[in-house]
Amino acid sequence: MLAQLRKIFGSEPAPAGLLQIREPLDLAIASLLVELARADFSESEAELEAIRHVLARRFGASAETVNELINRAMHRADRAVSLHEFTHRLNTELPHDDKLAIIEMLWEVSHADGRIDKHEEHLVQRVAGLLHISDRDRIRLKLKTIVG
Repeated sequence: MLAQLRKIFGSEPAPAGLLQIREPLDLAIASLLVELARADFSESEAELEAIRHVLARRFGASAETVNELINRAMHRADRAVSLHEFTHRLNTELPHDDKLAIIEMLWEVSHADGRIDKHEEHLVQRVAGLLHISDRDRIRLKLKTIVG
């Protein structure tokens, strides 16, 4: 019986899960920013410009490269099933300071239009939880973004 099971299951490798896909970290971060811009059911130009700005600052990329990254992130976000797809690798591979920088980027984008929508705030809270960022740090970064 064991030989039959090996024959059935042993010949093909197990399918890769969503969390095992090795997409670039910059695409995961950009996808989170796009998800945030869409959280309030509207993508304002101010939020898209803020995404361009924070990505260019974070990765030191040209405007053309950033726009290409945002387009890829929009397509990736369209296919996403959950935020965990983006945060899993970020959480396991990035140091704490980089995770804090991601939360700060999210707050900057959410505040780009002059207000933080309740849906945007909820999404930042969820991402912070998935990245194991404390409520204290999340709120500190929010106030830093709002107050300056």
